[in-house]
Amino acid sequence: MAVLLVSAMAVSAGSASAAKPPKPPQGNPPNSAADLTIAAKPNPVVFGRSTVISGSLKNGGGRVVVLEENPHPYTGGFKPARTATAASNGDYSFTVTPKLNTRYRVSTQASPPARSAELLVLVRIRVSLRLSDSTPRSGSLVRFSGSAAPEHDGRVVEIQRLRRTGGYATIARTALKDAGTTRSAYSRRIRVSRTGTFRARILGDGDHATGFSSRRTARL
Repeated sequence: MAVLLVSAMAVSAGSASAAKPPKPPQGNPPNSAADLTIAAKPNPVVFGRSTVISGSLKNGGGRVVVLEENPHPYTGGFKPARTATAASNGDYSFTVTPKLNTRYRVSTQASPPARSAELLVLVRIRVSLRLSDSTPRSGSLVRFSGSAAPEHDGRVVEIQRLRRTGGYATIARTALKDAGTTRSAYSRRIRVSRTGTFRARILGDGDHATGFSSRRTARL
């Protein structure tokens, strides 16, 4: 009787275990990142300009693709931003103008579901540079001025000169000052004694990447 009782209990326990529903899969479906690709061009992108996010969905012609975004500081999670229908070959694209460094991914809920890898798009600070005199006399003081967008009041601006051997060397620094709600401004007088090519650089922070101005030349 004892043997029969133990056997019955074992069968009962095995039946209960088999009746439990399987756990739902976690994370992306298998191979989904390979089936749904994502890239951005240009990346980084200058603040105020657009970048194109594109990729391809394997066997995805005519399926709806959802673009999701998670901007800095990346604590809000991914939120749907827009949708597009993949072309007959599975290609898709979105044109976006991010204001902050932003993580993107794309997904589709159609069968089989797929989700791309995450893609970080960096947004450079937009920097301008003007010279008060582009043909100064040797030893003259030239005012280097410009702006940065979006506003980054207090950030350091580096005025740099192009070396003869290549690369840039910082010759002066100044700080960005308030110039309204959309931008910051700077100004610094520098003595110029020889012909040179210059640019302004503002190092990035968490929400924006390092920005560079266009080059300006002073000819003596």
